[in-house]
Amino acid sequence: MSPILVVLALLALFLLIRFLPRPGSLRTRPAFQQNDIFAGRLTEGLLHALIADRGQLRADTRVAGFEGAAVIVDRDGACGRLVLCPALGFGRDNDLPGLRAIANRHLGERATTVVVVGGGEEFSRSAFEATAPARTLHIDDAGRLREVRRGLKPRAPRLVVENALDRMAEDLKQGAFPVIDFATARSLVVFEPRVRTQSPDGGVVTSALTFAIVLCFAIEVAISRDSLQGVGAALAVVFRMGAVHQPAVVTGGEWQRLIAAPFLHFGFLHLLMNGWAQWSLGRPLEFLIGPWRFLALWTGSAIGASLASLVFNDSAVSAGASGAIFGLLGAFTTFVFFRKDVLPQPVPRALRNGVLATLLLNVMISFIPGIDMAAHAGGFIAGALMALGIVRSDRDNEPRPVRRGSLRAAVAILVLLGVGVTAVRQRADQTTRIPEIGADRFVGELRFPIPEGFEVSERRIRGVTTLDLDGSPASPFSVTYKISEPQADGAAADRVMKTLRSREAPTGPSDWIALSRVGVQSLRAIEVVVVSPSSLRAEAEALGGELADRIR
Repeated sequence: MSPILVVLALLALFLLIRFLPRPGSLRTRPAFQQNDIFAGRLTEGLLHALIADRGQLRADTRVAGFEGAAVIVDRDGACGRLVLCPALGFGRDNDLPGLRAIANRHLGERATTVVVVGGGEEFSRSAFEATAPARTLHIDDAGRLREVRRGLKPRAPRLVVENALDRMAEDLKQGAFPVIDFATARSLVVFEPRVRTQSPDGGVVTSALTFAIVLCFAIEVAISRDSLQGVGAALAVVFRMGAVHQPAVVTGGEWQRLIAAPFLHFGFLHLLMNGWAQWSLGRPLEFLIGPWRFLALWTGSAIGASLASLVFNDSAVSAGASGAIFGLLGAFTTFVFFRKDVLPQPVPRALRNGVLATLLLNVMISFIPGIDMAAHAGGFIAGALMALGIVRSDRDNEPRPVRRGSLRAAVAILVLLGVGVTAVRQRADQTTRIPEIGADRFVGELRFPIPEGFEVSERRIRGVTTLDLDGSPASPFSVTYKISEPQADGAAADRVMKTLRSREAPTGPSDWIALSRVGVQSLRAIEVVVVSPSSLRAEAEALGGELADRIR
């Protein structure tokens, strides 16, 4: 089965599991009922768990207002707005008109989730019907969380509420139940919108990095349309723009390829998968640790992935942002399982399971032939280790305003130092053009032209000398000369020439072609074969003609 089909099948399965409607967590928290914690008190405890963390008010969460008995809580990032609605009528029908009115008032707000608190299982169905089509969570008296998530909406609101409930249950087991009563909550209402240092819809660094890889891919396509499918001349284009290749880095001294490679991709599908993964993982991480730390994390993970690929791949050409993305996944794994000072504790079970499922999926993809497993492992380890020393952005002793221009300039410098320098040195714009002729190679008295930068290997079998000229990975062309021994006369040379022409198609992908020219020079039968992507047929024909004309 094609690796592309395998990747698509795994991705489809992942999306199916991720976005199927779920009823929510049905785990009970008996401590609530055992301590007579019902709708009103449960809402006050939930409010405390949402806006406070380790005795301090959270910098990313605030009380935005009241609507009757409902409390509006805003949290930056993917969670958005939560409207806490206590079922003060003990989950009876007289609670439903108020829920319906609140849901209607917030109907056009895509980032709003109605959280109904109190009542039993029967009331859950009534509450969902009353608030439809708004997104709604219901916490019953036993602490069970139910949800019917419609469409491709993020899971962040459910995870945030789930985490808050776990913390409340843990506090009850230890004999405490901190709350913020409604009177106190009214004094915490923020009437003026707070100036946010970062957009909740996507961090500036994540956006800049994603734009950078799209821009680099657009340049690849401009050089050769083969780059769209990652075939033909795409390998040569990516190599000349900065892919990791051990001889080019170690022997050629092009160490800037370590940072250039993560911005380059083999085909639109490769770009699409990495771009989506980077956007999904990058936004919450950038918001959590701050843009400058996130940029350092991404860069360190990218370099770690490139170094691992360099060490473990002798001749492969490696590129793509997947190594850096694995670094983000490694950092997130560290935060979830090892850094109790970064994420609110205890970490929700759903979040832990989600991280493990994502990690398992990516490990499975790493075993597909053609995928650079070394880069994935190197990026993951680098990101996980770097995360051990990173602190949350709101724990910084000296918070600084986000300078979007400086961050974008930093990303631009990375692209220029990596892709820009390599593309200029390697003359990436000349990739699909006919290579210039460099030195000559003698076979007997004849002189055969050798394109500049091509390596030559010579072999002799049954009176025929073969010169193999290979310009890969920098060139999409390869050339073969077949030269017979000198014949007694022209007629004999003509007979040998008829048997010399290659009859087999070139081995490899079907989008490659072989063009053959035969002739006689100094009583030697000669064949010139040029192999190239089918998209460069005209250039291959011109190259073959030029080489044949220069044989002397």
